[in-house]
Formats: sequence, structure tokens, C-alpha cells
Amino acid sequence: MPFNGIEYSINEQNTVILLKKACPYCDKSYQSNQKAANHIVSIHQKKVDRLVSGNRSFGMYNKANIQKYERLGFSIVVHYGCVSCKETFAVKEALRKHCDLIHIISSQPGNGYLKYFV
Repeated sequence: MPFNGIEYSINEQNTVILLKKACPYCDKSYQSNQKAANHIVSIHQKKVDRLVSGNRSFGMYNKANIQKYERLGFSIVVHYGCVSCKETFAVKEALRKHCDLIHIISSQPGNGYLKYFV
């Protein structure tokens, strides 16, 4: 269902899914996949694939969207978006497992530096 030029995931029970860009390994949230991927490298010493385009069929989880949809009478459901692909997850732990199994390119615990950057 198009809404202001963006296709949001809204069902017939007045529920909207908003996408949260969050680190799968801690409680940090980000406005962009690039910042999230940089955080994962610098803090968690894991290099992940990076999503080329952030276009998804979900509205972003932010204060403006929360207020808008609450004002319109929608229930809000938060999903977590992968920084490497367009998969979304209702549970953050599932996002972490997905990233570890599918997208980790390299991991170098210890000094915090990786030999290969995008």
C-alpha cells in the first residue's frame, strides 16, 4: 500500500511494521546501514557484507513515523533490518544469528582492526 511515495507494510488490522536499523550484537541503533556496518567493524571486530541499497518495503522506525502512525490509530510492530541484505526479523536474536551465518566476511578479535575494508 503506497503511502507518501513509499510502500509501507500495513495489514488489514491497522498494524504497521517499522524497520529499525540496529546492531545485531548490542543495543546501538543507526540511521543508516553504512553507520551500522562501520560500528560492527570497529566495536565488534566483525566485517559484514554491506547492503548496496537500503530500499525496503517498510517505513523506518523513528520518532516522526511512530507519532504519525499512532495518531492515525495504527499498532506499531518493530522489525530489525539486516545491514547486508533486505531480510528483516521480528526478533533481534534472529538477526544476530542470520548475520553470523550468512554475512560475516572476517572476524579478528583482539586489536579491533581488520585487514580488509570496503
